[in-house]
Amino acid sequence: MCTSCECCKRRDEYYYRNLDDEKKYFLVLLIGDFRDEMIIPEEIVQRFKRDILGEIKLETRNGDNHAIVVAKIEEKRIFTVGWRQFVANYDLQIGDLLMFRYKGNSQFNVIIFDKLGREKASSVVLDPFIPRVQDRGNEAHEIGSSEKMDVQCGRCNNWLEYHYADLDNENKYFLMLMMGDFQYEMDIPEGILQRFKGEFPREIKLETQNRRSYKIGVTENKLDICYNQKLVFSVGWGKFVETFGLQMGDTIVFIYNGNSQFSVIIFDKHGREKALSVIVDPVPPPVQERRPYGTDIVKSSHFYPQPMQRQPFIVVNGLPVESPPIEGQWRAQLEMDKSCQGSRAAINTPPSESSGLRGSLSFEHGQGVRDVPVSSNIVKRKAKLSSSQKEQLRDGYITAHKTKLTLAQKDVVKQKVQSLESKISIFVAVMYKCNVESPFFLTFPNYYAQKYLGEEARMHLELLGVKWQVRFPNNRGDKKLKHGWKQFVQGNNLKMGDICLFELLSNQSTMVVYVIPANDANVD
Repeated sequence: MCTSCECCKRRDEYYYRNLDDEKKYFLVLLIGDFRDEMIIPEEIVQRFKRDILGEIKLETRNGDNHAIVVAKIEEKRIFTVGWRQFVANYDLQIGDLLMFRYKGNSQFNVIIFDKLGREKASSVVLDPFIPRVQDRGNEAHEIGSSEKMDVQCGRCNNWLEYHYADLDNENKYFLMLMMGDFQYEMDIPEGILQRFKGEFPREIKLETQNRRSYKIGVTENKLDICYNQKLVFSVGWGKFVETFGLQMGDTIVFIYNGNSQFSVIIFDKHGREKALSVIVDPVPPPVQERRPYGTDIVKSSHFYPQPMQRQPFIVVNGLPVESPPIEGQWRAQLEMDKSCQGSRAAINTPPSESSGLRGSLSFEHGQGVRDVPVSSNIVKRKAKLSSSQKEQLRDGYITAHKTKLTLAQKDVVKQKVQSLESKISIFVAVMYKCNVESPFFLTFPNYYAQKYLGEEARMHLELLGVKWQVRFPNNRGDKKLKHGWKQFVQGNNLKMGDICLFELLSNQSTMVVYVIPANDANVD
């Protein structure tokens, strides 16, 4: 990847600007007199295709919605009516940062960080004793600048911090600001280490939005005569900094995916995503030789809470797709895909509940997902593998029984699977008409379902850092994903010919999804 060539920068910027707005993030640093009004930086406005004006909705991770009016004053876009209450609700201070992602229909997801790079617990944890924002008649036109705001006390903040600490690491965002001497080593802020539950791994993998992976060593660094220790990004960090041209004031948001892997979103000092970390290079670098992660770990957290159910929050699909694939290119494969022929009619399928699911950064309470043994009164035949599936498993993945990958598709899939280094086989699905149009469903291979999915009816699909709740309609061995799948497809703009890779995390309640757009697969 080239960081010095101006031609490459202009090309990346061109493709980035042509992405759908739903695939873009932007970051705003709170400075100056922001409490009553806030100007949206012009550098961010220029990155959007649509104009940001009128009433919008900001949705925090706990599901609260806030109506804000964006006015145009002297060619500037300004948060006005409703902004003051939003600031008060989350006790926003100078130095706090807000990460936005457009979700369509004048709605934005927003992640709130304090000046130390920690999420504001009040924007993540849902306190049942605090009235929900949408229950307060909190429409923007009803909010006056003199309205009295609710202020949380110290006990409330402690309660929220306690329950935030209780979340799994996969449900938390971390933010690091590039400052000081970070070119070759980078101190991991103490506030982040305290928020990371358990032990911080000695070697991690950072994956950017264009699916490039970078291994970074984590070492101890003695600071002073008192032997106070810091953890620092060391081996591999300098190359990462050089690759993306990181400068003073740039920011990285980290999203833990388990298995010592983090997805990262990289912003410049203006709060714009680094296009180089989003746009896919048509000439990918050679695949690195696979090797296991280091097993040494360092104790780094002051919290040891009980594990909770994974909550929604951050994986990657910022790709320059200029037009959808022609249907005829995939018709032959579509006709061969048994899962799309509807030959297996669903029996006793409950009424659809998908319309009530939100494809956003929502927050749920509940106990952790339990391993449920197979019911003794259900007799299941052992799944048989085709010769092509046996060959695929040797390469670390599996497709549906009748799916046929072209040579070009096999190459790009194998490269991606190798970069993931997953201990569990990756399920690979080519999107056919039945997957992305009515009747909207996805069938997992019997072998994969029986070996990995068990009897759980509910799980989460995670893409671009956002989790989507989905359900299987019954507990048969051949799992057909229906409830919530339509929302996932439409929310992520999946098209016929796209290739989806499903990586099951160790907790077996979440699958991270990686998308290879049809145009990137170079179909034969």
